[in-house]
Amino acid sequence: MKPRRLLFPIVVAAVYLIGVGANSDSLKIPPELIGTWDYTSMTSLKNGKPFGTVNFQPGQWTVAFDQNATWVMKTPSSANPRGLNGSYEVHGHDLDMKLASGKPYYTYHFNFEQDGKMLVLATKESTIRANRE
Repeated sequence: MKPRRLLFPIVVAAVYLIGVGANSDSLKIPPELIGTWDYTSMTSLKNGKPFGTVNFQPGQWTVAFDQNATWVMKTPSSANPRGLNGSYEVHGHDLDMKLASGKPYYTYHFNFEQDGKMLVLATKESTIRANRE
C-alpha cells in the first residue's frame, strides 16, 4: 500500500476521534452539580435588573441532580404535590432540563459560588440561588 493511501484513513480516524472527544466533553456532568440543592431565593429580572425576590424556607423547594442525568424537583406548589422530574444535559455552563415527557423545562446558565456550596441558575427572566443540602 502506498503511503498516501494509508495516510487518508489515519486522518479520517483522527478527525473522528477529535470530534467525539469534543462532543463528549460538552456533555460531561460536573461532579459539583450532583446532589440535592435547597433553593434559598429566586430573583425576577426585568431588562436584566432585579425586579423582586422571593426567599424560600429550608426544604420548601429542592432539586436533585443524579449522575445518570436525571433530576427530581420538589416545589412549593400544591398544584403538583409529587413535584417534577426529567432528564438534563450539560453543555459547558448551560444546563438543559427536560420534563419526563420530553418537553423542554428550562435551560439555565449555571455556576457555583461560595466554594461550590451555592448553585446559581440564571435565565433572562430570573436568577435562582440554592445551597447544597
